[in-house]
Amino acid sequence: MTPPPPGRVDPDLADRLTDAVLLSGLPVAFGEEGPGVRIRPARPAADSDRCAGAAALDWLPSPRLSGAAAMAEPGQPAGPAREVVGTAMENALAEFLPAFGLEAARDGSGRELRVGPPALPAAGLRVPPGVLAARPAGPTPAELGLPAALLDTLRRSAALAGLPLAAHLGGTGITLAPCPPAGDTAAGPGEDRDAAGAADLGWNPSRRLADLADSDRPEAPAAATARAAVDAAMRHALGTALRACGTELRWLHALQRLRVYGESVPTIRR
Repeated sequence: MTPPPPGRVDPDLADRLTDAVLLSGLPVAFGEEGPGVRIRPARPAADSDRCAGAAALDWLPSPRLSGAAAMAEPGQPAGPAREVVGTAMENALAEFLPAFGLEAARDGSGRELRVGPPALPAAGLRVPPGVLAARPAGPTPAELGLPAALLDTLRRSAALAGLPLAAHLGGTGITLAPCPPAGDTAAGPGEDRDAAGAADLGWNPSRRLADLADSDRPEAPAAATARAAVDAAMRHALGTALRACGTELRWLHALQRLRVYGESVPTIRR
């Protein structure tokens, strides 16, 4: 097969990356403005860097965060927040893309997160048509009794980072659920403190991936592996990205839960 000309991503690779990102529940950014994953041609770091056809992946946060970072004075939180969010989300991509048959790694300089055609296997995870199952949407955060102030804080931070917030428990994106009763025996000393007014954070991939994983189709085991990889990677990323955008969170190791408590300081307002 003739490789694409310099400055172009291999078309099959671009299609596979776009599908994997959308299956994970993340948006794809088109052009220079976010939010979402930007898929662009890899840039040679040196004359010997053979990267024709390879893709480089960037996370673009909201234009609001990018604009605040560009205008921020030294020492203000917007600039560091943009860098932290970008790094956290690129790390998440590197963690879960292999489960879709796409190997992602930094280039030799550590500058770009790349996926190249040489690492592209003959086949990856494909979602057949008609996989969506009829099921209830699930309750909204308000119907679950979660505090309005907590929802406002999380909505603001998620919007800054460019991350989708699920409108209901079965939706795609960041999910919120009530904390379990205080005194959970699995918790470590003090780990379930201040659960009142807090919520546990999760991540739902796309309905297509979730329903395929729960089906009896031959592709279900691969979809379940991909769903688990996305869940682990995104929970790691959310703790970092949302904290950088003004939300107070703690990882409860004994419970394996990411808990959100409300607004932190300093916050980013623009």
